[in-house]
Amino acid sequence: MELQDPMVAFSIFASVTITRAGTFVTVSDGLEFVSRLLKGFMIGFAIATGVSLLILPITSRRNVFHDVKGYVAQIDAVLQSQIAFVDRTPQLLTGGQGLLNRTRTAQTIRDAENNPGSDLEARKKQLTASITKLNALHGKLQSDLFYANDEFAWGKLSASDLNRIGGLLRSILLPLAGMAQLPEVLDMIIKNEGSRENDKGSDGERGDELSKQSEMEKVSGTLHDRLADATSLTTAGLQYVLLALELAKPKQLKSKRNEISDEESKGEAISPLDSDFTSRFEQEMSKYFERRKELPRSLASLEAFSASEKADDISNDSRAVIPDSDVRQEFFLILYMGHLQESLLNGVLDLIKFADSKVADGTMKKSRPIFPMQNSIRGWLSLKSEKDESRGSDSRQPSQANAASIHAEDEPDRFPDPEHLPPANLLEKASTIIRFISHVIKSEYSIFGFRVAAAAFSVGILAFLHQTQNFFTRQRCIWAMIVIVIGMNPTSGQSMFGFVARIVATAVSLVLSLVVWYIVDQKTPGVIVFLYLANVFEYYFYVNVPQYFGPSVISIVTLNVIVGYELQVRKLGMEVATSNGQPYYPIYLFGPYKLAAVAAGCAISFFWVIFPYPITAKSTLRKSVGRALFVLAKFYSCMHTTVELWLNGELSNGQDTRSASYKLETSGHKIFKEEMMLLNQLRTLSHFSTYEPPIGGKFPKETYDHIISEIQRMLTSMALMAHTTQHLNVMSRESESTRDSEERWVSQLASIALQSADFHSHSLTSLLCHLSASLANAQPLPPYLSVGDSFPLARHLQRIDGELLSIRHVQDPAFSAFVTLEVLRSVVGFTLKDLLSNVKALVGELNFDNHSRGTLEDAESARLLSTNTEP
Repeated sequence: MELQDPMVAFSIFASVTITRAGTFVTVSDGLEFVSRLLKGFMIGFAIATGVSLLILPITSRRNVFHDVKGYVAQIDAVLQSQIAFVDRTPQLLTGGQGLLNRTRTAQTIRDAENNPGSDLEARKKQLTASITKLNALHGKLQSDLFYANDEFAWGKLSASDLNRIGGLLRSILLPLAGMAQLPEVLDMIIKNEGSRENDKGSDGERGDELSKQSEMEKVSGTLHDRLADATSLTTAGLQYVLLALELAKPKQLKSKRNEISDEESKGEAISPLDSDFTSRFEQEMSKYFERRKELPRSLASLEAFSASEKADDISNDSRAVIPDSDVRQEFFLILYMGHLQESLLNGVLDLIKFADSKVADGTMKKSRPIFPMQNSIRGWLSLKSEKDESRGSDSRQPSQANAASIHAEDEPDRFPDPEHLPPANLLEKASTIIRFISHVIKSEYSIFGFRVAAAAFSVGILAFLHQTQNFFTRQRCIWAMIVIVIGMNPTSGQSMFGFVARIVATAVSLVLSLVVWYIVDQKTPGVIVFLYLANVFEYYFYVNVPQYFGPSVISIVTLNVIVGYELQVRKLGMEVATSNGQPYYPIYLFGPYKLAAVAAGCAISFFWVIFPYPITAKSTLRKSVGRALFVLAKFYSCMHTTVELWLNGELSNGQDTRSASYKLETSGHKIFKEEMMLLNQLRTLSHFSTYEPPIGGKFPKETYDHIISEIQRMLTSMALMAHTTQHLNVMSRESESTRDSEERWVSQLASIALQSADFHSHSLTSLLCHLSASLANAQPLPPYLSVGDSFPLARHLQRIDGELLSIRHVQDPAFSAFVTLEVLRSVVGFTLKDLLSNVKALVGELNFDNHSRGTLEDAESARLLSTNTEP
């Protein structure tokens, strides 16, 4: 995306100079024309640069600061939406639509889905909308950080400081994203665990469940209170960060606190205006963590986790049967939410300490010149690809990336080439350049470039033929050629959309040009003023709607060419204006002429996209989804290795660049960014697939949209699993005795988990690779693919040593981390089950049972017929 503007200028310059070359008699005439055209381009660039730097300059740093302030406000909105949803938790867990009842029957969830106007559905939609907006803000922040790294500026915070802020905000976003998944987690448990509970349910158990509703409501109230306390601390901490980094003024915070003073007591809540805010925040966090001890008293009477505790009570009854190894999902969800809230507060504390460090080291005392990051300057001077550099989570990333650049991130050195052995001598090593050249020529870049060249040449050929040369110049066919080279799209869906969008944009510019010209009675000063206002209107879409880049550019160029041409004729006179061989047209003819040229260029572009064979958004979407599933498999493998290191006690704090944990974290961030860019591309392709005609049948867009949503949910869950294990050492801010008990619990967990066949099977990675290969190659899936059980390790632990899941371990951060990992692993499993079903609906399954069954049925029918016909 960053090279779109330079490529537009290059395309226009090349098209104009090449098509005018045939009209020059001598080389000196041609060089003079090129020189004058180049001077015109340079003057335009100089004016644009001077205005942007000297007249009300807007830096990317300002955008970053604006994003950070919006980020803080949106975090508060997400937490408030979460509280509003959790207000219904007692009803969700115990009421008529509660989890305890709904896991026994899924009828009520269908009723809720059929009643979109219900209060519960409204709160779920509000929570989903708020976290979606926060994700969009995070993406915009990362995009603005990319440009802020390259700026020369006058300020206080350096580019590395801004990147550090972006990384710390990401550590806050992940727990929030996990908390916002609560509605989806509840729905998935209801959907997938209902049959398990139906098989085990009985009338006696149902009566017992009714007796537990009061205790469950108490637990739900505890969850609500802890969430409210975490929200209060998070809001105050983020406001303090804004104040310390001078992104907000004390007066603004005072006014906000005065607004809420009627609802909350000022004496109980800490204020970001306090001089000792950080120490008080840490004290409140310690109290918050200590209140975790209250959970066992709430859960004790409900046999929350361990079946062994219940077994002691029923051992005297010979007819009693210890229940099957099962878990109480309600309490797992409560601990899951609690752990994410603690992770959220630790992320806020890290941000507070960073802000304090900038105040303590004098960074915030005075402004100074800010220079681009060293990596940025090295990148300007180096031809080395960015992907070859080892970068961390805060590395520079473009705001968008297209498919081919993402597909190239395969790290071929790590895997063997199935068609070539490693080069063994100098000749084989030197000949690899030939493979590189052939790879470039056959790439989709080259194929698309050939189509663009063919489309442009189908118009440009008129400038090189004696019979049509004058026609090309007089009728301004160069306009159609420029539209082709700057507006052609690689897929038919994008081309169809672009065809309509460019014509509509040109028509809008035509109307605006007529309004600008005639509203002031053709007076030059008034025309200039209204031309400025019209440009402001059109540049709004250019800046704020980047997906309409092509139509916006053509619209802006059309407006300024039409009005500028009329002003040029008025200033230079008719004779000079027509000396280039192009006749004069009044504005009411010149504008429609321009519209016709744009329409012709769009039509030619569309023809060359579908000829000799179409490149559809549908086929590109299918292959890209396959690629996204493979990248997801890589990310899960990286995350699984991180969890294994944690269980083995080999996970360090990540500060040592040579440690395995640091390398895993760096690789995980790189793969995560690659998957996020792929998901953006998938959504774009899915959108443009609606503009393609349903030739041969309708496109299953809804199924692909479900797959994209499932990939996003699994990616978020996997990222949270990695984040949970990597930051567990931060979660333990308690006494040494607590750490010792935590280490003993983890060691017991590791001794069982590492011996589990399911843990070492990597079945999920294998299944994702199967799904990826089937979609990418349009081949059916192998038969008998299955997804593992929910809460697999918890059920395994309960069968072996139920004491490990006793509620006495609730105070250990490692126990909460384990519960969080199990919930997230179950979310991944539930989502993978739906993903498998959707992929199977698209590609089918390799199965010949129908043929054998049909043959047996035919044989049986023939036997019966022969029996009936015998005398």
